[in-house]
Amino acid sequence: MKTIKSIKWSLLLVPVISMFLFVITITAAPMTITEKMNPFEIQTIAVVAAETANKANEVEPQASPVTVASAAKSSPPTTTTAPSSTPAPAKAKATSSVKKVQPQPSRSSTPTKTAVAQPSTPTKTTTAQPSKASAIIATGKQYIGVKYVYGGTTPSGFDCSGFTQYVFAKNGINLPRVSRDQFKTGTSVSFSNLKSGDLVFFSLAKNGVVDHVGIYVGNGQFINASSSKGVTIYTLGSYWKSVYVGAKRVL
Repeated sequence: MKTIKSIKWSLLLVPVISMFLFVITITAAPMTITEKMNPFEIQTIAVVAAETANKANEVEPQASPVTVASAAKSSPPTTTTAPSSTPAPAKAKATSSVKKVQPQPSRSSTPTKTAVAQPSTPTKTTTAQPSKASAIIATGKQYIGVKYVYGGTTPSGFDCSGFTQYVFAKNGINLPRVSRDQFKTGTSVSFSNLKSGDLVFFSLAKNGVVDHVGIYVGNGQFINASSSKGVTIYTLGSYWKSVYVGAKRVL
């Protein structure tokens, strides 16, 4: 009797467990089974399972196969999207993330400004102009040999003061007419400090009164219009020193 009950319970549990596993399988992976089976096959399996259960236990009513099939149809299959196992191409990703670096010009490539040589401005060459003293002496020497004329003031004939007045006037300097008045002009100069262009005065009467004048040309010499030789150059020797009165600088 116990053996018959055990067999009866075994026959009852087997279809229940099979049905339970079937429902779980359909719910968990409906895409795997239902895609390969048509509705007729699913309904047939459900009917067979129900008939087996009814035979094992005729007392307990089983769920209608139509209801099971309807429940199987009404439960919406859940689709699980499998993660894509194919990784994106690493090369394309790396290419999109890497910025193209533009070469920057180095500092050494910066063009330097080239200095343009400016045309040189011609410098004015200043010709050395002869000093006033040199010009006066040069003018006086032009008339060497002109005869002596008392009261003469031109190259046709000079007296001593007429000669000095003419030469200085040619160089822009005005002097009085007679030697005594010329002695009153300019600055007194000692004999040891004589320079070219200075006026030298004499007293031929040896009474201290000025009565003769000439132009000092340097090297102990002077140019004058003498009564004996006309315009000539004399050396300030012993005679001339004996009648020498003084000198004046008018330049």
